[in-house]
Amino acid sequence: MSQSAEFPTGEFTAFSTAKMSHFLLVQPGVPAATLSQFFGENAQYVTQAASGTLTLQLPGAPLLVGKVGDLFGRFANEKFKVISADYYHHNFNDPLTDEHDTGITED
Repeated sequence: MSQSAEFPTGEFTAFSTAKMSHFLLVQPGVPAATLSQFFGENAQYVTQAASGTLTLQLPGAPLLVGKVGDLFGRFANEKFKVISADYYHHNFNDPLTDEHDTGITED
């Protein structure tokens, strides 16, 4: 996986409880072998556009669309999720805030 400036370059500490999770950076020209390895038997449901966008349309599931710079996450339960940099920073890296969007600190 290539690096994206929008995500950390080391281990994603926010995902430390999900050690069995795997992430694939959405970018133009992901080799078919990489897609096959990452998506496994679900690779047949993946489409890669010339722009680099990846779509995953599993039968009976909502369409997942990953734009260039997003991450596709594959979790231990074989579920997939598209994670954008905004989602990552909002849910994992931003400081905790109270109901007034004020940072919470220990006193």
